[in-house]
Amino acid sequence: MSDESVRAALRTDAPLVVVEAPGGCGKTHQGADYAREIASGESKGRLLILTHTNAACSVFAERTAALGSRVEIRTNDSLIAAVAGAYHAGLGLPADVAGWVRTQKKEGHAQVAQKVAQLLGKYPMIAAGLARRYPTVICDEHQDSSADQHAIAMALHGQGSLLRIFGDPMQKIFLDKPFVGSAPGWTWAGLSGSA
Repeated sequence: MSDESVRAALRTDAPLVVVEAPGGCGKTHQGADYAREIASGESKGRLLILTHTNAACSVFAERTAALGSRVEIRTNDSLIAAVAGAYHAGLGLPADVAGWVRTQKKEGHAQVAQKVAQLLGKYPMIAAGLARRYPTVICDEHQDSSADQHAIAMALHGQGSLLRIFGDPMQKIFLDKPFVGSAPGWTWAGLSGSA
């Protein structure tokens, strides 16, 4: 896809747009450019940008700084922790979800993601509330999303959020080690329609 065709696809009314491109081809530039344009408009709610690392959050924050509170930039784990914190009692978690995650070694974030994915699946009105708050969601480096992180993004999409997904399956660095009861696995080919 050319830069112009990606730019045009992002700006359609399509509920889901998937941009697959190798590293260095401008995915972050396209995502930030789209974020600036959408958040500057008169849409209700905030634009949500989900990334996997704090470094990626910083890049998007730099490129969208002028938009202030119209854009919310989070790691997947921080969004999941925020939802878990709001519903901690129902999820069987302590009020200090972040503190609990730190006690679980490497699996804490995955356990919380599983619980939140199940929560959104069982109670779609929660996902609907998130979709109203975030009518447009940009998922950066989505190839590294676990099955539960992917299910959470798709739950928002299923409740009306426009979803713009960027990634490169050849750059996948995180291995998904699902727990019993995790969301079904997903493939990039299935998401991009090339399956």
